[in-house]
Amino acid sequence: MSDVLTPVRVALDAASAPLDIFLRDDDAGWNDARLIALLDVAARAGVVIDLAVIPLALGDALAHALRARIDAAPGRVGVHQHGYAHANHQSEGRSGEFGAARDMDAQRQDLLRGRALLQQHFDDRLDAIFTPPWNRCAPGTPGLLAELGYAVLSRDRGATPQRALPELPVDVDWCKHHRAGGPAALAEALARAISQRNADGQPLGLMLHHAAMDDGELALLEGWLVALARHSRLRWRSMRALQPTSVECLGKAALHIAA
Repeated sequence: MSDVLTPVRVALDAASAPLDIFLRDDDAGWNDARLIALLDVAARAGVVIDLAVIPLALGDALAHALRARIDAAPGRVGVHQHGYAHANHQSEGRSGEFGAARDMDAQRQDLLRGRALLQQHFDDRLDAIFTPPWNRCAPGTPGLLAELGYAVLSRDRGATPQRALPELPVDVDWCKHHRAGGPAALAEALARAISQRNADGQPLGLMLHHAAMDDGELALLEGWLVALARHSRLRWRSMRALQPTSVECLGKAALHIAA
């Protein structure tokens, strides 16, 4: 590994057992060319990638391209629902599409419309996972998701706990840390997350936003993925393979899951 990855290597070498990790890219439907470039990066590195797809933004051409990749290499690319239109409905405070400003009936309609659109494109390729835009939602949203048959919620780790639905939270926001402090800050954030997940045994989630990544960031990502894909203490898994079957199976880690 390169020198900047030394903290990551040290954290992995100290791990007591192999660590499951998943790669989640948000906002599929925006900047299709950049998304295809990211998928090529993941394929060359030999790692699994999951796409959070905005239903209203997904075009026929991208849907066709994604189906072809999923069918050509089963288990290497996953797709799941990312809101409905990725539209902010909050009149104040932090942005949110499924926030407290919206009643459950409005949320229900968007969830159902979004899922129907994605099912038309992907059929049984679509995972029963929901990632809310901006990685946050209202306290009542997880219960609604469970009622509608979603299996897993994926958001940031560490916000208000909920027990309505199992979660696969993300730990590291690639773009946020890279833009705040460059590769060194990103490596330190990933090393911390590795140590934390080694301690609690939960999967580690790395979040990307392809539409916000330039050529340099994609090149950096590819170099890191190639290096990390070979490390014996990391197991790159799909979100479908990692999804918990119940809230209870999360054990103590459920107390730290975001809402």
